[in-house]
Amino acid sequence: MVTLSVGTGCAKEQSSGGDDSSQIVIGADLELSGPAAVQGEAYQRALKMVQADINKTGIKVGDKTKKVKLVIRDNKSDPAESLTVAKSLINNDHVAAIVGAGASPTTMPMIPVAEKAKIPMISMGSSGAIVNPVQKYVFKTPGNTDVIGNVMMKAFAKKKIKKIAVLSVDNPYGEAGLKEWQALDKAGKIDLVTNQKFSDSVKDLSVQATKVTAAKPDAVVVWAIPPQSGLAAKALRQKKFPGDKVYYDTGAGSELFVKGAGAASEGSYMVHSRVLAGNEITATTPAAQTEKNFFTEYSAKYGGFSGFAPMAADALNLIVAAIKKGGSADPQDIQKSLENLSYDGAFGTYQFSPTNHGGVSESSLTVLQVKNGTWSLSDLG
Repeated sequence: MVTLSVGTGCAKEQSSGGDDSSQIVIGADLELSGPAAVQGEAYQRALKMVQADINKTGIKVGDKTKKVKLVIRDNKSDPAESLTVAKSLINNDHVAAIVGAGASPTTMPMIPVAEKAKIPMISMGSSGAIVNPVQKYVFKTPGNTDVIGNVMMKAFAKKKIKKIAVLSVDNPYGEAGLKEWQALDKAGKIDLVTNQKFSDSVKDLSVQATKVTAAKPDAVVVWAIPPQSGLAAKALRQKKFPGDKVYYDTGAGSELFVKGAGAASEGSYMVHSRVLAGNEITATTPAAQTEKNFFTEYSAKYGGFSGFAPMAADALNLIVAAIKKGGSADPQDIQKSLENLSYDGAFGTYQFSPTNHGGVSESSLTVLQVKNGTWSLSDLG
């Protein structure tokens, strides 16, 4: 393998994804420790599984068959560390693309670095701020905040829910969720009766739960990852607020939320991909078959399923699909192909364009409900 020692501005020449390499080096900036480590383990497992599947046959680039080399680094769930990791992946490992970061707060500092170096990155962060406004080299796999809001609003219409309260973590991810509901309130589409913020290190949400239930909402929307999403469920149940009146966004943590909240999670709803209820998927379309296959393979390999896993799997597969489409592992060519890519992934269907770099389509998301301690497809999807 030949590595050229040139400035970061020459990403096209320096990348190990170049045509003179037998490997395509792809970096991963993940939360393997710290508050968001609940996501990082699932991301890492998914990436390694997908890498092994890809490398069974390799990737045809020109007249060569190449394999994916993953460089996985821990950002410690810290935005500053994530920035350091991203710079190292670009400057020292000469990656062709980056998977990550896995959360919104750790993604935001990476964006200007990836843009300047012209290295495509695909985040698993939920915040719509990651891709709005559109940045040329930045993409994401989870549904955008407004898309999740639209799906939830349709569920509210079916349930005749008018008044809501919002519990949100006090970081860029939670702020994006709160702003969406404030905008819907301002537009007269929902009545936001109160909102309460909390830190990502809080250990008890009793005070916040008391305040939101006192406002007598028809439903409570929680915008947080575990363990705080589980703490919210427990605190609300302690206030006698019914589980089937609590709604979570995709970041709630799927199986991790259910495990952390225990009986308090029963009846709760969450907007997520139908892959989370993989055993209930009827594979009547290629897209559904892809979701079911991933659910089955991951569950068999790791003894259970993670709702975070398909987001990372799709990030890597999208990069590989772009390489195949453009016939090049050059970062700028990957970006061009990504920007015009249609792809059926494990998390759902993607239709990127020059004006849309964000997440799965609304049709890929549904409303699931905790039934007997596990996520199931609901009648609100």
